[in-house]
Amino acid sequence: MRHRIVRAALAAAVLACAAPAAALDLVGTWHVLVHYKDSVAHNPDAERWEDRVWVFEREGERLRWVDYPLVAFTDESGRFERLGTNRATRTLHYWTPNEAQAAELREGPHVNTRGSRSKTLAASDGAWRSTTAQQRSANYLTYEEHWSVEGDALPVFTRTDVLGGATAEDTEGSTRYETKQVEGDGQVLRGSYDRDGTRKGTFTLTRVGAVKLPSREAPSPNDKAARAREELWRQLEGAGDGD
Repeated sequence: MRHRIVRAALAAAVLACAAPAAALDLVGTWHVLVHYKDSVAHNPDAERWEDRVWVFEREGERLRWVDYPLVAFTDESGRFERLGTNRATRTLHYWTPNEAQAAELREGPHVNTRGSRSKTLAASDGAWRSTTAQQRSANYLTYEEHWSVEGDALPVFTRTDVLGGATAEDTEGSTRYETKQVEGDGQVLRGSYDRDGTRKGTFTLTRVGAVKLPSREAPSPNDKAARAREELWRQLEGAGDGD
């Protein structure tokens, strides 16, 4: 009797191990944090980081992937450092959100639409892939971006840039985020990061609140620069009138 129970328990364990992991639902908003080192930089051992926000939305039978590369926090501590001028650069250490920054992400990250891009992906051979209708010309170089998400339980996110033409050899650059583990019932993804074989490290995707876009009433950086130029011209014209 005891042997039958043991055999039954072992069989159940084997079946449990063999059962495929549940598919991960990507729909929602994710904060993407990358820690990496750059082998072609002048200081290749320096700890570097970057972050962005991804949004996945269903559009019928397709999946829309939006990338916001600019994330802002009320508390920017630990993220940037001044270079003695108005210019700031990312700190050379592996930044991770502190408690206040993590709370901001949970409430919904503030993003800037400048530089944002999106692709609509279609299901293809068990994966999601972007499509392009751009035709190559024999006289001009063309630039294309191919985005894909492969794998249900441990997704692999790949973004490939292709520059080429009908009669020219293609030049490619690729960024790959390969999920190794999923935590918190699909709330956190961790894995390896590789950009063009030179920037390598790890990434963490954390499910966060819905994005908060800039107010339409708020002036954009271009608007502010234009207003500053107009004010400068008014001051110069006023100075000229006084001569």
